[in-house]
Amino acid sequence: MSYASQARSALRICYFNGILPLWRQSTLLIAIFLTPVSFVFFLFVIAPRDLFAYGVVGGILFTALFTGNGMLNDCAYYRLERQLQQVFVASPVRSTTFVLGMALSELAFTLPAQALFFTILWITHPFGPAALAGLLAVVLLTWLMATTLGFMISTFYSQLREIWPVGTMVFSTLSVIPPVFYPIAAIPAAWQWAAFFAPSTFASQLAERSIGLATADPTGAPWLGVPGVQLLGLVGATALFAAAAAKLARWRER
Repeated sequence: MSYASQARSALRICYFNGILPLWRQSTLLIAIFLTPVSFVFFLFVIAPRDLFAYGVVGGILFTALFTGNGMLNDCAYYRLERQLQQVFVASPVRSTTFVLGMALSELAFTLPAQALFFTILWITHPFGPAALAGLLAVVLLTWLMATTLGFMISTFYSQLREIWPVGTMVFSTLSVIPPVFYPIAAIPAAWQWAAFFAPSTFASQLAERSIGLATADPTGAPWLGVPGVQLLGLVGATALFAAAAAKLARWRER
């Protein structure tokens, strides 16, 4: 198949797994909105108003990170329950095309929630086109990082009941415990450097910096507060997960 044919195949997979279910089952929209909106509402009620923008940025990144959980569950379902992955293995569609199509479908799922969060953020903390471009770039890198990780994990299990707790644990850890919904300054200064063990911290710092929110340079490792280092950390994590998925993911059943 040519590159154009592979691209069309990826778009068809995106339509089949993302756009079509969203169009036919409106309750999916509620599920997509519920968790991040709940966090943001909780922060709106109990947190000082100057921290609300951090919570909205957290909602944006949480939604992008949880595309990885959706990727994990959908890919495992199609492989284990429907044997659909085997159909693609036997077809001219490449593994990268399948993964890209599935990742795009997960991104399509999040678009309504992301539109809401971006609107709330712009109303409560206005920003310009340059800031919007920077924030979108961070969201796309986060999506790529999360979906490649989700696909890789999905290939390691042979039963669906083993999948959902792993996905919830991995992506909740990446999106709730690190400073995604709250500023890194809330962590004791001596331990702020430890937050960067989670790649989502690089994403949150870049996203907050892109729209002009205050960030802190970690005590003991001030170089982690340099924007270039943070960008390198996020790109590096994305590349690492993509390389690991290419090397370790089980595309063909043994």
